[in-house]
Amino acid sequence: MAGVRSTSNFSAGAVIVSVALVVAAPIAAALWGAIDTQRSLAELFQGPGLRYALGTIALCAMAGTGAAIIGAGAAALVCLTQFPGRRLFALLLALPFAIPAYVSAYAYGDFFGPFGPVAAIIGAANLPEIRSMPGAAFILALSTYTYVYLAMAASLSARSSALMEAARMLGAGPLRAALSVLVAAGRPALAGGLALALMEIAAEYGVADYFGVPTLSVGIFRTWHGLGDLGAATQLAALLFFAALIFVLLEEAGRRGRAAEAAYSRHKAHRITLSPLHALMVLVVIALPVLFGFILPAGVLAVKFLQSDSLAASRGLVGALSNTALVAIAGAAVSVSLAGLLAYAGRNARNPVIRAMLRIATLGYAVPGAVIAIGLLALSAVFSQWIGAGAAGGIIVLIYAYGARFLTAAYNVIAGGLAQINPQMDAAAKTLGAGSAKIVSAVHWPQLRGAVAAGGAIVAIDIAKELPATLLLRPFNFETLATRVYRLAADERLADAAPAALLLIAIGLIPVLMIGGAVFSGAADNSGASRRDTRKEDRRGKGRGSDAIAPPAGYQGPAARH
Repeated sequence: MAGVRSTSNFSAGAVIVSVALVVAAPIAAALWGAIDTQRSLAELFQGPGLRYALGTIALCAMAGTGAAIIGAGAAALVCLTQFPGRRLFALLLALPFAIPAYVSAYAYGDFFGPFGPVAAIIGAANLPEIRSMPGAAFILALSTYTYVYLAMAASLSARSSALMEAARMLGAGPLRAALSVLVAAGRPALAGGLALALMEIAAEYGVADYFGVPTLSVGIFRTWHGLGDLGAATQLAALLFFAALIFVLLEEAGRRGRAAEAAYSRHKAHRITLSPLHALMVLVVIALPVLFGFILPAGVLAVKFLQSDSLAASRGLVGALSNTALVAIAGAAVSVSLAGLLAYAGRNARNPVIRAMLRIATLGYAVPGAVIAIGLLALSAVFSQWIGAGAAGGIIVLIYAYGARFLTAAYNVIAGGLAQINPQMDAAAKTLGAGSAKIVSAVHWPQLRGAVAAGGAIVAIDIAKELPATLLLRPFNFETLATRVYRLAADERLADAAPAALLLIAIGLIPVLMIGGAVFSGAADNSGASRRDTRKEDRRGKGRGSDAIAPPAGYQGPAARH
């Protein structure tokens, strides 16, 4: 028995190490290329390298601050206060997640352009300069605040009523109790959500390129495509990788903080009931991110689509859509297959080395697409005799990049589904004579197929929206929806780009509606439970005001019982 277990552990370790090497190969190639080059980092920073690095830092600081304020503020208002339409706005606030940031940038560029509606109202001479660092920060803050919003909303929704009750019993008012206890306790979630937002901001290429902001992603693309200098491009990619690594560590620190949060309760904490005036003010405040983050850019694209020449706009659209479907399905299949192997191999992994290799194998999602693309270009230069220069070779390399980058998204979903299967079911099946293959097909698959489908869908959607890796690695004349929007918008042909952009938004709405539906149903369940509890307490606490949360006599709260 010990020998069988040892063999099984060895096989699982071999699978994890193999996948980790596949994922880490382009990252290692980029880092090695940054070292093995004739140009030193000092020489790089004497040129445009310093400008790219400072531009990335400035953009992350400005857009990250905006994302943190909007996301945390919206989550606090939705979770801690009661106002008409609260449950609906819990869903609507996630809608900007559906629009790729570069699509919003193209829509805003047209909206504030010399021939746009704003110029028609205030005059072209009075237009604000949207294509600038502040404009890019504005777009990215609206595109990434959903990471902070969802993380903070999950944390605040799970807060134990014991925290609020303890603060109220110590004499704190409703507002002070909410701000000093619940929001402060949600700081780890804020840090984790902000780290995810910063990863996206640092990796974003389309917005920075269109608005003329010098960032590392833009520098990688220009250095390779414009100058053909792979060595300098790998150095910039290494800098971008280390920036992403810092954000990964920040996100993991935030996740560890959330694991140590205060005790949960069966009852949701009471929300602060707002006066009609304050409720109206809150509605206006939380409607602004939805208006500027989703309705305005989607509306601009819809108007452009209606005004466009349908024949010109549709030319090449079918090919771009079929190419997108091809690489999305192939990349999702590769990612799901590797994720399934990793999930099973890591199911019972206890060895610290193997756990570390598992972490490396799932690091790709945090690595910007430009870094993986440059790493694969460096590998292709070394193994050029193995990888052809034709279209087939290009597509294979492109799918490799997608699989390495988006493997983590599929792994998290499949591993989560596998964790819900009780290992005792495996033991029972073995006692009945079932082998490993039979257990997987007859016991695991019926319970895992939903998670596998969800993981594959998430990866396919991410691949459809991916821009920098596709631009760097695609074969000649191979166009996806993302690259079509990029090319046409760069040529100031937004009307022709509108159909592809609207398709990307429609694709992005799928995970948003899934997440929002969970938020909406969770809010309904929790509010139903809290209403039942509120009716009991209101009979005892009548006359204390709508915001009073006085506990019944002798009640000590969930925290005291634990």
